[in-house]
Amino acid sequence: MDDIELDLPSVSSGHNAGRILEIGAVGLRNPLPIEGERTHAYVCCVDGTTLQLPDSLQSWAMQTLAANFDLRATGLPSLFPCCFEFGIRDGAAYAVPVTERSRRAKANA
Repeated sequence: MDDIELDLPSVSSGHNAGRILEIGAVGLRNPLPIEGERTHAYVCCVDGTTLQLPDSLQSWAMQTLAANFDLRATGLPSLFPCCFEFGIRDGAAYAVPVTERSRRAKANA
């Protein structure tokens, strides 16, 4: 796998922004591993960059994939492309959707 690993910045409070990426897709490499293999979650950015997610965000990736699949299965539009903020706050990795409104609020904080 030649993906670059996503470097998560430490964020001191909700007023500080982590790393904001415009995501085109979320996926899993080797989703059905055999013994001794691992599954790796990744994001594809709209600029063509693919970033491997840390293990701590693998559950987020699987939940996001499931939610997107459910939307598409019911005829609703995909979650993607969309912006997400990634970081570490209080010792835990996070990924949250970013709206233009929340981006402006953090810029003005």
